[in-house]
Amino acid sequence: MVFNKIETVFFSFLCVVCLVVSKADHDFSRDVSSVFVNISLPVAKFAAFPFNVAFSLVTDFGELVRAKEENQNLKEELEKLRSFYIKSLNIHQENKDLREMLQFVSSKSANFKVAQIIGRSRPLFNQKIFIDAGEDRGLKEGEIITGKRGVIGRVAEVYENKSHIFLLNDAISRIPVITSQARAKGILVGNGSGMMEILYLPKNHDIQVGEMIFTSGDGDTLPPGLLAGVVIKVNKDSVLVSMVEDVNNADLVTILAY
Repeated sequence: MVFNKIETVFFSFLCVVCLVVSKADHDFSRDVSSVFVNISLPVAKFAAFPFNVAFSLVTDFGELVRAKEENQNLKEELEKLRSFYIKSLNIHQENKDLREMLQFVSSKSANFKVAQIIGRSRPLFNQKIFIDAGEDRGLKEGEIITGKRGVIGRVAEVYENKSHIFLLNDAISRIPVITSQARAKGILVGNGSGMMEILYLPKNHDIQVGEMIFTSGDGDTLPPGLLAGVVIKVNKDSVLVSMVEDVNNADLVTILAY
């Protein structure tokens, strides 16, 4: 107890002396302040070290969490890409199998030419167009004419620098076809209107509205696998088909040499 009282009196006396001296001598006050600053900086740094380490650990942990989330997202995207890749391989193989099944793109139909439609003739039962290619470009009667999506007709007459094309829906048009789902074969005939009909179908053919109609290649007069139309109506005794090409708005056609 005595020592505590002596210590308290001593420090009180020392404080009074420091105050008196600081009033009397500003240099002394500045020196004392400098000493206290020099002593307190290392102490402050030492005291702040644990807090700085803790803050750094928290920051690093946050970066680790974000990196883990990004890694998970990348893994999910990679799995999606793998799935798309597998699907594309399956589609490619399926397309290859369908081409082999339909004997699509025969070597006989490898040569083609492009021509422009220069006229249209639409009297009753007569569905024809004219193109700006003829003998000058080696066209021959019977060659197939296609649009952007499928067959639109065949070459009927060839002149020096133009040709006369009858469309699939012309009354004289006859082509062998097969349906996409029922796999029923028949002859697609035109009637001079916007409709066509499939004749000589087997009984109980089970053709449905919306099926695509392709050339079958029977008779070797047309390459197989060319899109010719789509079924729009099925009756008890008839199957009606519409063309897939809008010839009225067509500008260019392709001539297949087969």
